Amino acid sequence: MHVLRLPALLLTLATAACASNPSPNEPAGASVIVDNRSSLIMDIYLRRRDQAPTRLGFAPANEKTRFAISPALVAGAGLVQFEARPSRVGEPTFSDLLSVGPGDELTWVIPPQ
Repeated sequence: MHVLRLPALLLTLATAACASNPSPNEPAGASVIVDNRSSLIMDIYLRRRDQAPTRLGFAPANEKTRFAISPALVAGAGLVQFEARPSRVGEPTFSDLLSVGPGDELTWVIPPQ
């Protein structure tokens, strides 16, 4: 009985390992590290010229946060802009226009407010 369990266990582990590795044919996304130096929690958005802003998540005050940018938002994007909206009160902050492509890692610093 134990002899049959071991091959089944190995097959399950091998299948799980292969499923977690992305295929080399899948398009790559990008990422952005947001260094929120303000004392406010910020909602982070990615803006493309031709689309409404896409929310990436929130950046806690005085912390660095990494956000993944999906391949669909990177494909053909060229230039993007990030927007930080305070979660309570305050004016939004915008990045400069940034060039982004598959596999890029960008860094954006939100100044103190």
